Amino acid sequence: MTATPEDAEEFDTAEALQRALRAEHAAVYAYGYIGARSQDEDRRLRCYEYLDAHRGQRDTLKGELRERDAVPAAGESSYALPESDSGEALADYAVEVEDLTAQAYLELAAAPDSALRELALRSLQDATLRGMEWGADLPVFPGFPGGAPPAPDGG
Repeated sequence: MTATPEDAEEFDTAEALQRALRAEHAAVYAYGYIGARSQDEDRRLRCYEYLDAHRGQRDTLKGELRERDAVPAAGESSYALPESDSGEALADYAVEVEDLTAQAYLELAAAPDSALRELALRSLQDATLRGMEWGADLPVFPGFPGGAPPAPDGG
């Protein structure tokens, strides 16, 4: 099935950008938290590298929204945190954050604008790779909750 111009009109680009931006706000918060609580120097450096990557993505998304005369969503004052600061809990938290970021970019990949699709696909790839660095398995379908697309309707 190919997309039609009517499908493109139904896609809300600004809302997809806002969802990706909210995911990036959460990732920036998470990596600040993980980095501050990581005991291992290599892990801390990885956190700050990923923090910078997410900050860059956040700023790019803000710019895309402003170009569309939309007000970028602000970050939350706080986000859900892991119950433990153990290395395993922090790694699981990072995997969760990257998975949520990947989901947001998968949605954005449906944008009618080819430059936004490219941004979304590169960002989906980056989030998937970062998740794997934290111990996630490579999902068959990155960005889909549970690693698989929903089953088609029987209709």
